[in-house]
Amino acid sequence: MDEMLSLSGLQDIVLPGIPALWPPAPGFWILLFVLLVALISLWRWRRVLHRRNAYRRAGLELLQQARSVRDVSLVLKRVALAAWPREQVASLYDSEWADFLNSSCAQCRFEPDGWHEPDKPADQALISTASNWIRKHRITDLKEPRGE
Repeated sequence: MDEMLSLSGLQDIVLPGIPALWPPAPGFWILLFVLLVALISLWRWRRVLHRRNAYRRAGLELLQQARSVRDVSLVLKRVALAAWPREQVASLYDSEWADFLNSSCAQCRFEPDGWHEPDKPADQALISTASNWIRKHRITDLKEPRGE
């Protein structure tokens, strides 16, 4: 019985070796692949958005050079023609033009009679509203204007 309880017959604990850091587990490769696909998709989406909104950036640059009400209207018309079909936008003027601008941007309020004096210098409120319209307008079908 003493032999069974003796500590001399025990062997040391064998510790496993340190696990290798490379190659990683298959889950790592799957996660890396998913992350790579997500990053490429995000980059492409941002690139598409950047290209899609190029007309807005060009319109904001042109708006900085606008001096009269006519200039502001021309800039807005050019931006609108870049976003909507020519048949729907080109013939709009005066109160129809203001209604179109107001219906395509919920945060913008253009006065219907604000276009009657085209040679009048553009005030800061008009330029600010035009800038807001260029940034925030939404392309909708003109047959059913919003808000009516």
